[in-house]
Amino acid sequence: MKKFGIWLVILVMLLALAGTPLASRLVQVRGSWQKKTAESKAKVLELRKKADESEKAVEIAKSELQQTIFGWERYWIAPQVAAGRQPGYLAVGLGTSQGFAPVGNVIPIVYAFQPSVEGAGMIYVGSFKVSAAQEAQAVLIPNWRLRPDEDKTWRYGPNWRFRSNIPVQHRTQFTNYEKTMLIKDELVAQQERNLEYQKNAKAKAIEQLELRMKELQGDPTLADKNLDKYLVEGYHKTVGDLEKDRNLTQGEVDELRRQIKRTRDEIERLTKENELLADQAAGDVTRAAANQK
Repeated sequence: MKKFGIWLVILVMLLALAGTPLASRLVQVRGSWQKKTAESKAKVLELRKKADESEKAVEIAKSELQQTIFGWERYWIAPQVAAGRQPGYLAVGLGTSQGFAPVGNVIPIVYAFQPSVEGAGMIYVGSFKVSAAQEAQAVLIPNWRLRPDEDKTWRYGPNWRFRSNIPVQHRTQFTNYEKTMLIKDELVAQQERNLEYQKNAKAKAIEQLELRMKELQGDPTLADKNLDKYLVEGYHKTVGDLEKDRNLTQGEVDELRRQIKRTRDEIERLTKENELLADQAAGDVTRAAANQK
């Protein structure tokens, strides 16, 4: 019994010696797991916080989506849209069976969107009044002032989208655009009228200029008519010819005046000579009479 106790003590000591490294390793492993547990708890808390924030963001997004959907209300996708009989009119493949019908005396208004060129989105066309609605077809009339050739830019065909309403801010924006376009159209119309006035004024000015040029330079087309010379040859040539004739006449008149002056001078000279001769003759007669006495 005494030996058994000794061997038991020795066994315990051997186990203690062998378990010392294991105990140290156990402490290290426990410390590592405690650290990982603490980090995991921190990550879980952080993830829970992010999850709460994400849930709040989702709730806010859902609320905004509901508000947006409420502003746009219901919509229809037309299987086919074609041009109507009048400019700007639409013939759509939607009718009373889809809710395209007047309510009492109220004519519904829908907002049309056409597919984009790339087909990746929709482009706003305008608001239309629903008219002549049948079971599977209706005619839409533009609810705005249609500009010239505006309907030629529309791409008729399938997949047009019509909405019963759009948010107020968009309607206000489109209304402001319409007012701006109306002001611009009036300005353009005024400028076109002014341009037309200027063209008419220019045409009249050119006509008057041609008339004045014909008056100055003459009109050869009138040569076979019995008209005054200035109407055929023009004022410029006629006045030039008249000036030449005047200068020639003035030269002749000047020469006649010179001849008259020379003649007058000759007459005066002869008169003086005659008077002198007469005086001499009278003196000779007087002296002869005196001598006879």
